[in-house]
Amino acid sequence: MSIDIEIGTSLSNEDAAHFAATTEAITSAMQRVRESHAAYSWVWTDEIRCRGCNASLDIPLLASTNLSADKAFQAHQSAQLDALLAAGGHLRGNH
Repeated sequence: MSIDIEIGTSLSNEDAAHFAATTEAITSAMQRVRESHAAYSWVWTDEIRCRGCNASLDIPLLASTNLSADKAFQAHQSAQLDALLAAGGHLRGNH
């Protein structure tokens, strides 16, 4: 997945280069997270587990549905992406 956005002429070449580099870093980090944290498994009716890092993710017992599990897993992936970007995209071995 890549992010292609038309950069207007109001940006300087330096700003455009910085924007392109930032976009590439985010796209690359998103791909790494999707590869490292690709799926989850149900453990119990109120718990799923990331198949990539084995993190336990709680699901509200009364809302134990695939939709709730998907949302919890997406939040997990988002947290992993935030951590990767905060570390400058260099979290090797840490999922």
